[in-house]
Amino acid sequence: MNQIKLFLLSLFFLSCNNNQSTQKLRSEKIGIDTSNNTYTVTAEDSSMNDAISKAKRTIGEFDEALKSNNPLYTNFSIKKRYTTADGGGEHMWIAGIIFFKGNYQGIVNNDAERTTEVKYGDTVIVQKDEITDWMYLVNNVLKGGYTIREVRNKMTKEERNKIDNDLGFKIED
Repeated sequence: MNQIKLFLLSLFFLSCNNNQSTQKLRSEKIGIDTSNNTYTVTAEDSSMNDAISKAKRTIGEFDEALKSNNPLYTNFSIKKRYTTADGGGEHMWIAGIIFFKGNYQGIVNNDAERTTEVKYGDTVIVQKDEITDWMYLVNNVLKGGYTIREVRNKMTKEERNKIDNDLGFKIED
């Protein structure tokens, strides 16, 4: 059974503002080691697949926000699936996003657990059709982050309360 690793808490520790006009891609600015904060789902998880589909359908919202250079918009990140040796996939967050020759460029912001295609701190290019989620913050409120929301929806009330208190930003329902 193919399993997909979803990295939830990696986003919560981003330390840089990702304003595309000034962002320098430097790995020491993208956050801390988050390899222990993962969530596993099967490839057949229909609600997670729906979240990925929604992210793909709405990527234009992310593009508009990134192009705006609005100083209230921060922490631009995208997620991409990388293959694993068992034929499955591991979804990795990419931070510090800028537009680059019609694609996105950023830095891998997770330690890989199963993929060997990338590692934490690698600079990567991602095509629009490869994106499996996107997010940014507006006044510390999450925009996008559909897989994050799906993981949160599956938590118990106590787990949600703890995450909501630890996040550093707000997820509005």
